[in-house]
Amino acid sequence: MTFGFSTLVDFLTWTAILLLSLKLVATVVLLPRDRDTWFHARWSAALWWASKITPVIAVPCLIAVGVLQGDAELVWIFGAMMVFVVIAVPLKIWLRFGRRRGTGKQSA
Repeated sequence: MTFGFSTLVDFLTWTAILLLSLKLVATVVLLPRDRDTWFHARWSAALWWASKITPVIAVPCLIAVGVLQGDAELVWIFGAMMVFVVIAVPLKIWLRFGRRRGTGKQSA
């Protein structure tokens, strides 16, 4: 099943492209704002989470594309990227929410 795409590789590629585009848009919208105000609006909290979760979904799609195409170099490159994502995303989330609890400040 390819859901209207000619191949599974097309579907996975477009899924990764759309997810990483969402990350780009979320990042561009959030960067000009002050970090303390990111979570005051619901949509900005959703954008912050979208900027963290989309790579976790997109990179395995790209790894699957490499496996389906039989390109070992692509699998190694995106495998290394996945290791970075698996380390960086939880670390960033922990830094964002772990620091709030430890500083004694009340979170809004």
